[in-house]
Amino acid sequence: MIKPERGSRTNGALVAASAPRSPWMGILKTCTAYTAGAGLVLSLAAWPILSGVIAGSLAFGCALIVVFFGVSLLVAEFAGRYRASWALPAFLFMYMAKILGMGFLVLFASLPSWVLAPYFMWGAIGSLVLWQFGEIRAFSRARLPIFNDDDPSPSDSSGGKRG
Repeated sequence: MIKPERGSRTNGALVAASAPRSPWMGILKTCTAYTAGAGLVLSLAAWPILSGVIAGSLAFGCALIVVFFGVSLLVAEFAGRYRASWALPAFLFMYMAKILGMGFLVLFASLPSWVLAPYFMWGAIGSLVLWQFGEIRAFSRARLPIFNDDDPSPSDSSGGKRG
């Protein structure tokens, strides 16, 4: 039997879509859209009301979160393309590197002179919350192959002993 293509019709019925090869790029797109979109709207709204420095501080905090969190998803995407089983360990390794990098920046690096620290902090915190919301939403919508359905074992439908 020839397996039909994704979404093609077989005997008048639609075939269910299979899981994507790698969910990381979709998660990155969703998170970036939520975070950068809200950061851009907030910065543009703050510009005429508050000032350009405050808008720039908000945008800088947002951009820092997008870059730091986006790098780990990109590394997972490229590791998953090389070998699928390496995607999650690469993501976790980059997550730890990201935590150490952010800690280093917070403790040892100073902000540029044009950045106002309170607005930078609130922009980063708001972006972080939006990023996490986007990640949770994207993970919940991803069709991840959790169970090995490629080699199903025969099940006893007569209600007998199950293993």
